[in-house]
Amino acid sequence: MYAVTWENLKEVTEKCMAGSVFSRHAMYALHFLIENTRVPVEVDDMYSTTDPESLTSGLFQRLVGADKSYYLGLVDLREGLKAIAKGFAGDEFEDDWSFISDASGEMINRINGEYVISEAKEGEEMALEPQLFLEEEEARSRISFKEILHIPISLGGCEAEIVFII
Repeated sequence: MYAVTWENLKEVTEKCMAGSVFSRHAMYALHFLIENTRVPVEVDDMYSTTDPESLTSGLFQRLVGADKSYYLGLVDLREGLKAIAKGFAGDEFEDDWSFISDASGEMINRINGEYVISEAKEGEEMALEPQLFLEEEEARSRISFKEILHIPISLGGCEAEIVFII
C-alpha cells in the first residue's frame, strides 16, 4: 500500500490506476478522503474482476452520462465506512448505522458532485442518481455490471475499497 498525501496524490493515483479511464475520478475520491476523514489514507493497486462475489456491502451512487454510465462505490465489511463517517462528521457513533450511512452518503455525494462539475466544465454532462446503501446480496442482485474495478484503501488502519462498476 502507498500512503497518500497532498504532495503525492496525483502520482500515487496514476500509479495505482495504471492508466484507467477512471483515474481522474479516483483522484477526486482520494482527495476528499484525505481532506475530510482526518486519518492516514493508503491505497493499493487497482485490480479488475467480473466475479459478482467480489461485490460486497457498501454505498453506491450511479453516474449517468451520454457516453458512459457507471457506479462509484465505497465498500467494505463495515469498518471502512465507520472510519469515513467518523472522520467526515467529526463524531463517533460506532454502532449507529443510520449515522454511518448518512455521513458516508454525504461524502459520496460530495465526491461525485465535484467530479460531475469538473466534467461539465470539460463539456461532458452527467447526472447523479440517489445513493444506495446496499448489503452484499442486495448489491449483487440490483447492480448489473460487466466489470468491477477495485481500489483497496486503508483509512487509519480500517480496510475498504473504492469501486467503479461498469
